[in-house]
Amino acid sequence: MKIKEIKEIDGLKFQNYLFKVEESKVEIKNEKEKIEINISYEHDKILKLIEKIYKLTELRITLDKLNEKEILSFIQDKNFEKTLWSPIGKAMADYSMVEEGDRIAVGISGGKDSLTVLNALIRVRKISGVNFEIFPIHIHPVEEGGNYEDIQKYCEKLGTTLQVIETSIGESILTNKDLKNPCFMCARVRRGLLYKEMKAQNINKLVLGHHKDDIVETFLLNIFYQGNMGVMKPAYNSEEYGLRVIRPLAYVEEKEIIKYTKKLKLPILPNDCPYETSENSKRLKMKKMIEELSKDSPNIRSVILNSIKGLF
Repeated sequence: MKIKEIKEIDGLKFQNYLFKVEESKVEIKNEKEKIEINISYEHDKILKLIEKIYKLTELRITLDKLNEKEILSFIQDKNFEKTLWSPIGKAMADYSMVEEGDRIAVGISGGKDSLTVLNALIRVRKISGVNFEIFPIHIHPVEEGGNYEDIQKYCEKLGTTLQVIETSIGESILTNKDLKNPCFMCARVRRGLLYKEMKAQNINKLVLGHHKDDIVETFLLNIFYQGNMGVMKPAYNSEEYGLRVIRPLAYVEEKEIIKYTKKLKLPILPNDCPYETSENSKRLKMKKMIEELSKDSPNIRSVILNSIKGLF
């Protein structure tokens, strides 16, 4: 159930429960089982109230918008300190990713990685004391329809505004049989649109959601199929467009991002790209190979990443 404020559940009947909301108290009655529960709450701690209601009644409530004090509470799950927040902080410190006065665009695809990195950036702004602006931008192929409302609402929930740039790149790429690497071309075109919009708004940095697995897979792909040692750098300057590209998730493993997005129930958009799920996908082959190697060497991703840091 989505609500804007807790008063909206006043008079609600859910299963055998009847809810009554007062100024600082929620009364829950179950006439069938003769149960009456009173929960006191503070107006700046509604998330805790919602959690209590769910534990007692299994009524799942989602707030459309969080107040400033609760945004950090929602984003920052303490269970991910070692696997998410610490490696993000280290990557950002190692490559001086964020500075005072930055205007930073976040490429929002609607996938798990881009929403996680948006959360991370908002968290850093709230706890670091560094003053910078965040601009979530979504490049949306019109072939997919208007399926971005959920991520638009999610950005509003966190106090940001999603900018949407509609494009028809999908059809031209999917129908071009001469393209040897449609994924590369698709990413290149999307990035070009992002750069153009950033220049128009005087935005100096672009955040992308690539993680440790992406960096390792890309390196292996370049070795096996391109015959070179090209790497996906955690941070680099784009001389052509006069901006800096940063990847705060560079030290984070994909499995931890999956756990995090499931825990917070983030509004992930379905991925309809046929190339990413194709059995012929070279990246998917690399992913499976690394997964197999990790059975004997659980730290294989970190081992490979550490071995190529000199190339960054």
